[in-house]
Amino acid sequence: MSIQNMRDKSQGLVAKFIVFMIIIVFALFGMGSITTFLAPVPKVATVNGTDITQQEMELAVERNRRMMLAQEVSLDDIDEDTLRQNVLRDLINRALLIDAAKDLGLGFSDAALDDEIRATPAFQLDGVFDPGQFQLVIGSAGFSPVLYRQEMRRDKTFQQLSAAISATAFYTEDEVLKSSSLAQQTRDIAYLRIDTETLIDEIEVSEDDVELYYNANTNLYMTEESVELSFVELKRADLLGEIDVSEDDLLIFYEETKEIYAEDERRQLAHILFEVNDEVSQEEALVNIQDVYEKLKSGDNFSELAKQYSQDPGSAEVGGDLGYNAADTFVPEFEEAANNLELNQFSAPVLTEFGYHLIKLLDVEAAQTPEFFAIRERLEKSYREAEAEEVFVNRSARLSELAYESDDLFELSEELGLEIKQTGKVNRSTNDGIAANTRVLDAAFSSDVLLDRVNSDLIEIDPNHHVVVRVEEHQPREVRPLVEVSADIQNALTSEKAAQLAREQSVEIVDLLNTGSITRFVADKFGLKWEVVGEAGRNQLGLDREIVTEAFSLARPVEGSKTIGSAILPDGDAVVLSVTNVTNKSETGMAETELTSLARVLAVQQGTHDYFEFRETLGEDGAIDRVN
Repeated sequence: MSIQNMRDKSQGLVAKFIVFMIIIVFALFGMGSITTFLAPVPKVATVNGTDITQQEMELAVERNRRMMLAQEVSLDDIDEDTLRQNVLRDLINRALLIDAAKDLGLGFSDAALDDEIRATPAFQLDGVFDPGQFQLVIGSAGFSPVLYRQEMRRDKTFQQLSAAISATAFYTEDEVLKSSSLAQQTRDIAYLRIDTETLIDEIEVSEDDVELYYNANTNLYMTEESVELSFVELKRADLLGEIDVSEDDLLIFYEETKEIYAEDERRQLAHILFEVNDEVSQEEALVNIQDVYEKLKSGDNFSELAKQYSQDPGSAEVGGDLGYNAADTFVPEFEEAANNLELNQFSAPVLTEFGYHLIKLLDVEAAQTPEFFAIRERLEKSYREAEAEEVFVNRSARLSELAYESDDLFELSEELGLEIKQTGKVNRSTNDGIAANTRVLDAAFSSDVLLDRVNSDLIEIDPNHHVVVRVEEHQPREVRPLVEVSADIQNALTSEKAAQLAREQSVEIVDLLNTGSITRFVADKFGLKWEVVGEAGRNQLGLDREIVTEAFSLARPVEGSKTIGSAILPDGDAVVLSVTNVTNKSETGMAETELTSLARVLAVQQGTHDYFEFRETLGEDGAIDRVN
C-alpha cells in the first residue's frame, strides 16, 4: 500500500517540478552538484548572521597572492599564515561595512557602474573600451565579470560611506592656528651617533654561535625550488612564410573581400553657423540666420556670407568649407539635412546642439573600389594572415591532442615541425622568457607535470602564441649546507651583536645625562662627538627621520634645561639626542587663503581618522564568530 502511494505521489506536479530542477542542476553544474547543494558549505566566520564561506576565503587568498606575485614578491617571501589572517580580517571588515551601508541606504546603480568600467583605462584599447581586454584583465586577477561588478559595486558604496563620514570633519579657526603653530615649531637638537661599524672589533662570534643560529634558522637558508623545462611553441606569425600565394588565389581573395577595401562616398559640405549659448538664445540665433537665409535666396554668394557671418572659427575663413567627409561624420540633424541636398543646393536653417546651420553641398566623391593591382600588397598580407590563422587553429588543436597522447615532446616536434627548446633553470619568481607567463609557471609546478613528468596541456601565452612544456629537471627546496652560508651568518651575528652593544651604550648614556653628567664628559667617555642642529623643523633635511621623530616626541624642556631621548636607526646605529630649546611660530598673521587651505587639509586628515574609528566601532559592536 505504501509503495503504491509513493508511486502515485511521484506522478504529482510537485514531484515533477523537483525532478525538473534536478535535471537543470545536472545540466548546469554536473553530477557533483548534488553533493555540493546538499552538503553544508564550510565557513570561516559569521558576521552579524551572514556567513563568510571557505570558498570566498580561498578565492580572496588566491587573488591577493596573485597581486603580490604581480608586484614581484617572491612566492617564498609570502607568509601564508599572515596572508590568510589579513585576508580574513579584510573579509570581516567588508561584511561589517556592507551591513552599515545597507542600514544607511547607500548603493551604486548599474548605469553608474557601467560608466566606471567603460572609463577605466586598463579596459581600453586605443582609448576605447574593449570587452575582450576587460575579460583578460579581470580574469588575470581571478575575477569573473559578475564577481568583478559585485566587488566594484561594494567598493564604490564603501567610498560613499567613507566620503559621508569624512565630510563631517571640520576644524575651528583657533584649532587651525594652533595646529599651524605646532606644525612649524622648531627645536634645537644635539645628538651622539653610536656607529655599529666602530664596534665590530669588540664583537666575537664563535663557530658554536654560527652553528646554533644556523640550526635555529634553517628556513632562512633554503634554496628556491626550481625546474628546467623543455618546450615547443606554436606562433601564428611563424606560419606566414609557409603560406603559398598564387595570383589566382589573390584574385579570388580580392573578389571575396574587395568590399572591405572600398572607399565610401564622400561629400564636400559647407555651412554657416549661428551659435546658441548662454549669451544668445535660440530665438535670437534663428532671427539672425533667417536674415542670411533670405540673402542666399536672393542670390548672394554662400562663401562670402560664411566669411562674413559664420560663427564657426574653423571654417568661416574658408567660406564655410568643411572639406570632404564620409557619411555619419556630423551630428544626426546635420547629416539628415545634408543627405537631402542636391549638388550646389543649400538648406533651410537646421537646428543642432551647436546652434543653427545653413548647409550647402559643394561636391560629391562617388564610392569606389580600388583596382586589384593598387592594393595587391595589402591583399597578399591579408591573405597570408587569413590562411595562417586557419593553419594555426588546426595545428594548435593537433598540438593539444599530441601533448595529451605523447610521452615526450619528440612526436610533437616531428609531426608539427616545431623545435624543442629549453628554458634553463626557472623558479616561481622568474620573469623572463615563456616562464614570465604565470600560466606556464602554474603548469610547470603542478603535480601532474612536476611529479608525474607528463606534458602540460596546451598553454595560451596569447591568442597567437601557444606552448606545451615538460619538466626535465626538478630541484626541490632544500637547506643550503652550513659551509656555504657560514660567512653570511658570521656577518649577520656580528652586525646583530654590534647593534645590541650600540643600544646598550645608548641606554647607559641616557642614564648618565639624566643623572646630571656633563654632556662633553659623556661624549669623551665613549669616544663620540655631539652634532648640533639649531632650529630644526619637523621636515628637517639632512637628519634621519628617526632622530627628528624622537626629538619632536620629547617633552618640552624647562627653560635652561634639556630633555634626553634615544632612537635606533634602520642600519642598527643608536642615537642619543638632547633637545634644549623649543620655539612655536606665532598664531597670528596667517593669510586667509593659507588658513582656509590648512583647515581643509586638517579636516581631510581628521575625516580619514574618523572613518577608521567608525570601522573599529563596527568591529567592536558587530556579532563576529570566527571558525577555528
